Amino acid sequence: MTTGGGSGGPAQLALDLPVREGMAREDFFVTGANRAALRIIESWPEQFPRKPVLALCGPPGCGKTHLAQIWRQRTGALLAAPQDILTENVPALLSQGHLVIEDMPGKALDEVALFHLVNLARETQGAVLFTGRDFPARWPIALPDLRSRLKAALVARIEEPDDALLRAVLVKLFTDRQIRVNERAINYMLTRMERSLAAARELVRTIDARALAEKAEVTRAFISKVMRQGHEGG
Repeated sequence: MTTGGGSGGPAQLALDLPVREGMAREDFFVTGANRAALRIIESWPEQFPRKPVLALCGPPGCGKTHLAQIWRQRTGALLAAPQDILTENVPALLSQGHLVIEDMPGKALDEVALFHLVNLARETQGAVLFTGRDFPARWPIALPDLRSRLKAALVARIEEPDDALLRAVLVKLFTDRQIRVNERAINYMLTRMERSLAAARELVRTIDARALAEKAEVTRAFISKVMRQGHEGG
């Protein structure tokens, strides 16, 4: 976005405007890295045992939040964080019958409260969907009965994003910002960027901001310069 014109006019304003990222099912790119996890989310509980605990596991930025949102849209689940798991909160957390808790297990998990939460979900035919990096069975849980409940969870694993997924995400991120980038530029990014969806989002945001500030066209050469300077700065 620019204001004024000519050499004597005001400098360009680089406005980091929010870009809405679609979280609906049609916005989810399916590849070999996430196909199995998506199948569990979309066909639960019809094709999978109805268990009180489900878990979406995978590296940061792999799409866990997007899949959890798809599950929420299907089930009407509430959304919470690990620090919300307190004994007095348990009935409210499961008031809709289903619950998503992101970024488990957190830093100071109340194991007794979580045990009550899982038990209430089982008693009421509800379900709790956890997202996190590792399987619930590997969380550092001291309470034996809770460990047993978590080991029985239905687990959906998302792998590191493959080239097909990263390519699709990069194209969409640029399109969301109304930036047209050719295949050569996308290929250049794929061979040099950190392989995560979070890194893809941050890289595209940086390229867009720099292009606005420098009034530059987003070409392969410009992307190369931004990425090179990013590595030098890190």
